[in-house]
Amino acid sequence: MTPDTAGAPNIFDSGLTTPDFAACISMNLQPVRLVQGYYCGQISSWSAYSGYPVRNYPCACAEMDMHTTGWVGRVDDLDRAWMGAHQTALDRMLQEAATLGAHGVVGVTTEMSHPTNANSCEVHLYGTAVLSPGARAPQQVWSTQLAGHKLAKLVETGYVPSSVAYSRCTAMLVEGCNMEYYGSGRCGTGYIINPIQDAHSLARSGAIEVARQMSQGVSLYGVSMEVHETEGRGTSYVTCSLRGSLVRRVRATLPLGPPVTTVSLAS
Repeated sequence: MTPDTAGAPNIFDSGLTTPDFAACISMNLQPVRLVQGYYCGQISSWSAYSGYPVRNYPCACAEMDMHTTGWVGRVDDLDRAWMGAHQTALDRMLQEAATLGAHGVVGVTTEMSHPTNANSCEVHLYGTAVLSPGARAPQQVWSTQLAGHKLAKLVETGYVPSSVAYSRCTAMLVEGCNMEYYGSGRCGTGYIINPIQDAHSLARSGAIEVARQMSQGVSLYGVSMEVHETEGRGTSYVTCSLRGSLVRRVRATLPLGPPVTTVSLAS
């Protein structure tokens, strides 16, 4: 299919379900084509020296004078690399939508992986480009993870989508001793391992902080968080990824009308 025929009323590609497709039509959004953005690259290798210490902590066995303290920190360079890869893939998807004359991209799905090894980076975004017949061309194509009735309800409450959002924060936990000592009898049963809690807290709060910096002047809607923990010899990593849709208010929320009885259960 060529761009000349992509806007024809009966010719389109779509990744939408039937209900989501019907909701788009009801909002005067004509599906045009399935568009995608892709990025694949290699992230330079990194080590414990790449981390930025935030706080130190004593080992549980420190009273035995056998171990040194450890620390919890952030790996900002790694996170910036992944967020940059996501932005590149997003820009490429929006550029493809713009060449079709689309106004936005709905139902955006994000896939991120390591295709070859731990240092490889693959980001794939795809969604359905839509246009509003008769509307003027936008200065910037908008995008959203939402589709169907969720998007319709968002617009109904006075908001419109702006862009998909992605942020992440990786916390590094450098051990001051072997964690196997915990619970082995040397430190006592039931000892709370605060450094692991601190690493998770740092990763989650950091991802939210970055997302809030991105969403200045707009709101973040439909947030989902994923947390992954990997362990190495003497070093552990906790990564929190946050995804959502940036939305902005264009009018006040309209008052809800009184409920209308459709079925009576009275005998």
